[in-house]
Amino acid sequence: MEYSKSNNLIQSAETKIYLDAKADANDGYMILTHLSKENLAYLHQAKLPIKTYMSQDMFLLLQKLVQFDLIDELNLDAEILPYGYAVQLGDIKVTALNSDDGLFGAMALYLEDDSSKLGYVAKFDIHGIHKKRIKSWKKFFSQHELDQLIINYREVEAKHNYLSKTGQLKHIEKIIQNSTGDTYLQMTPYDPEQLVKISDLANRNQVEIKWLPAFQKLVAYFKQLDFDEIANVDSPKALIQTDFGAAVGENVITSPLFAEDGVVDFNRNLVYPTKAEMNDILKYIKAKENIFI
Repeated sequence: MEYSKSNNLIQSAETKIYLDAKADANDGYMILTHLSKENLAYLHQAKLPIKTYMSQDMFLLLQKLVQFDLIDELNLDAEILPYGYAVQLGDIKVTALNSDDGLFGAMALYLEDDSSKLGYVAKFDIHGIHKKRIKSWKKFFSQHELDQLIINYREVEAKHNYLSKTGQLKHIEKIIQNSTGDTYLQMTPYDPEQLVKISDLANRNQVEIKWLPAFQKLVAYFKQLDFDEIANVDSPKALIQTDFGAAVGENVITSPLFAEDGVVDFNRNLVYPTKAEMNDILKYIKAKENIFI
């Protein structure tokens, strides 16, 4: 089993597995491990060219985004890779591991055939809210004595200004507690977990939250409760969702995924580990070869 960086392909004697829609593919399998512009473009095809897999979480989110008209129609003729269970694709066994990239539904992969063992993780944030998930796949990789670790990394001199999801929640709470007027949200629909946490935050602070209609359906689905429960909060101020760029008051919280032109950029919520942090990861996993993508 070998990895080709040029087309993000893992190939054995009998099987081809393409990873994250990096290249045109007409045979073998495709595995989408996280939300990205390229992966969504792949799912916009009228007919998927090869058998395609994703996580249950990612499938569910995309299904609901289409159902609630938050994104254009997608081709979701895909199979599910269950977390923690090996699935046989040709002569390669693939195990999906729950990961964290600051977005919903991301996964790391462990791939094994008779000749080699590979670990693949395309996008993750060690400073995110799901550190236990990252510790879990790091431990899994370490225990399986990888021949190759394929991991997303860029060496950067300094971290850009970055507000983590936990930091964002604290920032929102501080604003609504200290302000005398409304606070405005400009959010994307790609992280329902964070949207639910914002809803809970408003409820906890007894502030009415007003989602845009499609977002209300999305959050209600993932929260599994009726929004009427918090719609009648008696408060002089509210947490109000608006479209990106709408003219609103001074208290505005904007999703880090929005670029300046309002286009969603899935890489904007990614902070690469420092060189020291990455070295610690590599020393812990102890793969025979490390490949940065």
